[in-house]
Amino acid sequence: MRCNDCQNGDLLEELRHKSAVSNGRVAVVTDVPVTVCPSCGMVWYSEDVAVELDTMLSNMLAHDTVSVRPFREPATTAA
Repeated sequence: MRCNDCQNGDLLEELRHKSAVSNGRVAVVTDVPVTVCPSCGMVWYSEDVAVELDTMLSNMLAHDTVSVRPFREPATTAA
């Protein structure tokens, strides 16, 4: 699949880290699944990953001065 932004790169699935800083607190989530364009560097998160990542970072920044945790897949609900 080609990049929607630059139209040059073939998109790759990777694991990357995501960090956030707020009020002197630092949170890092490792092994976050993303889609990346190797040409322009654009990074995309699936909706499920983005929601879980936001929840994790918010909780980490609210409770810890410095926190590093691995990404956990969002819980799936049985249909």
